[in-house]
Amino acid sequence: MYVKTRHGLSLNGAWRMQIALFAGWIIPCVVVFLASGLNLLQFPVMLSWLYLLGGVSVILCALIRKRDNFHFVPRLFMNTELFVLCISMAIALVIVKDGLGTLLPLPIWSDMSFTSIQTGSAVSIICTVALMAMMEEILFRGIIMEALLYRYSGSIALLQSSLLYMLAHPDPAQMPGAFMLGLLSGTLYLRFRDLCPSMLLHISYNAAAALLLNVGSQHFAQDSPFAYYIMVAGCIAALAGGYVLMQRIPLPKTKAAPLQGKPLLHPEKA
Repeated sequence: MYVKTRHGLSLNGAWRMQIALFAGWIIPCVVVFLASGLNLLQFPVMLSWLYLLGGVSVILCALIRKRDNFHFVPRLFMNTELFVLCISMAIALVIVKDGLGTLLPLPIWSDMSFTSIQTGSAVSIICTVALMAMMEEILFRGIIMEALLYRYSGSIALLQSSLLYMLAHPDPAQMPGAFMLGLLSGTLYLRFRDLCPSMLLHISYNAAAALLLNVGSQHFAQDSPFAYYIMVAGCIAALAGGYVLMQRIPLPKTKAAPLQGKPLLHPEKA
């Protein structure tokens, strides 16, 4: 699937969407605190659902407003090679992100970590692993990046959408991983102009991160640091090899195009 737009987005328009996403969870937190004195930051699962609902609201507003004329175009592009590649690169990226966090530890703002994987219950796992990933891909790649591609080069659209996605994760410890995931998912979208591979990558990334969280990779890094960093280096090489393989996968026969106006850049030239 992808999202068509009539006019695209300016950089200011993309940042306004980000502000709206922030408002979707900040305003309820402020209202509840003023009304009852309850700090919603102490309830990460509830905040995760607020973040999800806020993102869905931003998407619906974009689709409903006639000014931008966003609308979904149903399409499924997936083959066995791309399916395996997305899952493999997601797992490799999780390990690279984990290794980067071990080498360059950042402060953890636990009150701001509600966008991280929550494994407390089946409902929270479904929300943070699958639903949140689908919402974020539709918003940051399907709407923001697609609309930026209408007006800017592929590199600017990719960098801006990845930066906005990183800032949507307010915990500093999450930001490097979010930025790398945004770059990789955006690269997939730039290549195939379809949200299905990006969604598969993102869901696989979240699932692998949840599994790694339960296994406890920090113990492995402390007990066998040499083997651990050899594994991280191997995953970096795997990501580079995956990028090369990605360029060799044939493009879908029908690519996204705007309704009118300046033609979009060809994925291979973006």
